[in-house]
Amino acid sequence: MSDTLMIYSGRDVDQASGSSPRVEALNASHLRLLLTSAQISSSNQWADQPQAMIPQAWLLRKLRVLVALEQDDARAERLLSIVVLRSLNRRSSCWQLELEERQEPTGTSRISVIRRLLHEALSDGVARSQSWLIRCDSNDQDQLDLVRELGFQPLRRFGVWRLDPSSLSGIPTSEMPPHCRWSALDKSTARQLLALEQACCSTHHRQILDRQWQDLVDQRAKGCGLLERIDSDQNQVLAGLVARPSGFARPRLELLRGLAWDDRLKDALPPALARLSRLQPTPELLVDDDDARLQSIVQRCGFQSQQTQLVLGRSLWRKLGSRELSGIRPLESMLGRLQPQQPPLPTPSLGRERSS
Repeated sequence: MSDTLMIYSGRDVDQASGSSPRVEALNASHLRLLLTSAQISSSNQWADQPQAMIPQAWLLRKLRVLVALEQDDARAERLLSIVVLRSLNRRSSCWQLELEERQEPTGTSRISVIRRLLHEALSDGVARSQSWLIRCDSNDQDQLDLVRELGFQPLRRFGVWRLDPSSLSGIPTSEMPPHCRWSALDKSTARQLLALEQACCSTHHRQILDRQWQDLVDQRAKGCGLLERIDSDQNQVLAGLVARPSGFARPRLELLRGLAWDDRLKDALPPALARLSRLQPTPELLVDDDDARLQSIVQRCGFQSQQTQLVLGRSLWRKLGSRELSGIRPLESMLGRLQPQQPPLPTPSLGRERSS
């Protein structure tokens, strides 16, 4: 989308006349800037081998990275922000935007850079999708106003929790209660985990995600799995952990539970979460911000709240569907020529059966 079509909000109109940032797809010439930017995480899985991003972006076509650049007074390149476009299913019908800001711009406002970057991402030639998700800090009102302007609607609110290693020394080690077990995510447990994920989402959220159990297997990470209650007649799913990728940040897992609260989670969930402390790097947890009882268990396991995020979604499938359906003729008009033009003829009689 060209700059002339951009609509500047009141927060950035005073700096809109500054130099416009340049947005490009990540390539080898940007890797040095990417690795030297201030906010690169030491736990980033690509920090040691950044070249791994190039084949993922261009060969697998499931990951795209766009960078916003500007030149300083010495005409040296500065990397301002990046956005990671990640396909969330095999059909590439839903993509996630993961925005990271690295340096403050000097020639324009922060929100102008984000606006330009998101506009380019939503019109990207590879990530062609009608459905998008984005996660935003709930306290970043400027960014929230911008994504709402771009057509995104709030879906869920999460708390981001990070394990505090110093708190583990005071937490007694707990064992998994009888008749409970933890199973890692694989082909045999993916269907149950998908059903749990869908139960935690609204109908609109499920339509945007458009996921199948194979998608969970494709995107599994260390720590993903299922907590079950094993009974003699059938097994009951209590909770689960699914991967929620987040740009260059440390791994994140969403903690899921059924709609009805189960008191067995108080004893069964702590030993399941204790497994995460042995992973390197230790993943962060996403917990429903309205679930106070689940937050209490997570806090008791040594996790501390870091921030609150909003998940927002945008989908054009309804608009496109109504546009396509508008050209369909009523069923009666299509069957009109099949209507009889005169009274039907009587069915021929087979005559009486001859008596034997």
